[in-house]
Amino acid sequence: MLLGMKGDLMPELRQDIVTGNWVVHATERAMRPTDFEVRRVAHKTNPQDCPFCPGNEVMTPLELFAVRPKGSEPNTPGWEVRVVPNKYPAFSEVEVLRGARDLFQRRQAEGLHEVIIHTPEHSLTLATMPCEKVELVLRVYRLRYHAASLDPIVRYVHIIVNHGFEGGASLEHSHSQLFGVPIIPALVQQELAGASWYEKSRGECVFCAIASKELEAGERVIFQSEHFVVIAPFASRYPFEVWIIPLSHGESYVTASDDELSDLAQVLKDVLRRFSDGFGDPPYNYYIHSAPVDGSEHPYYHWHIELMPRLSTIGSFEIGTQMMINTTTPEVAASFLSSL
Repeated sequence: MLLGMKGDLMPELRQDIVTGNWVVHATERAMRPTDFEVRRVAHKTNPQDCPFCPGNEVMTPLELFAVRPKGSEPNTPGWEVRVVPNKYPAFSEVEVLRGARDLFQRRQAEGLHEVIIHTPEHSLTLATMPCEKVELVLRVYRLRYHAASLDPIVRYVHIIVNHGFEGGASLEHSHSQLFGVPIIPALVQQELAGASWYEKSRGECVFCAIASKELEAGERVIFQSEHFVVIAPFASRYPFEVWIIPLSHGESYVTASDDELSDLAQVLKDVLRRFSDGFGDPPYNYYIHSAPVDGSEHPYYHWHIELMPRLSTIGSFEIGTQMMINTTTPEVAASFLSSL
């Protein structure tokens, strides 16, 4: 154990075994869990003006899919979950950009960008919705993930949630976004490379190994369900970052069974409830990391969900080096979140 001049723990470098990225845990700057509580600044929208509320379907592009009563008309009220194209997509049909081929390579931002509206109720969130409604959202994720994977342009499907204005949400009505991306993102490539190396050198899935070792050690486990383990990852990049790892190996979210999704609904709701109880309903982000849909098999990969409450602001060091400075340790985070 490294000690500072006043007996405090020295800053510690930790390497993420999956990506190879280094993280600094600046323990001398550590704050108590209660120091992170956020007094949420309200960014209220009148339901009458909210494009995601029932009765305002005309304010969105035509729906791609909806869970609604049999025989009801598309783009009308009565739905439970609704999927529409993003009105301002990041990936779509755009003009081809051309430049100097040797230096400034350009290509179309082709792909998909959908919005999955979780509920017709304006004030509900994934943390406060009934569990069966959260499960319905997760089932829609699986269905839309599969649909996106059939698009020949799409090589990677990325499902995210931005909660709260500071978390990147432009509308407060609870929703997810699905991106069908024509490339495999760099972070995912790093995870694939790390997982492939580990499987070839150790003969097992690195995420299965992480789940097993974390359960054995216990110090970073927040809780465990029938099908999932919830941990504060060893090389946490953000304060109170959480991973949800399936106990059963599967490379893609689309392979999740109905039983797993039913369990995941309770797990996800519980994690978000702990964020809310611990930090005063903070803004947060989560995303699903799953194997690419590029036509290749990735049996060494293991899908999972990464969540992070937005409790700190990154600065020039992090931006300039891509080396995160985390002001709390995952051991402290796990202890605090598991107590809630």
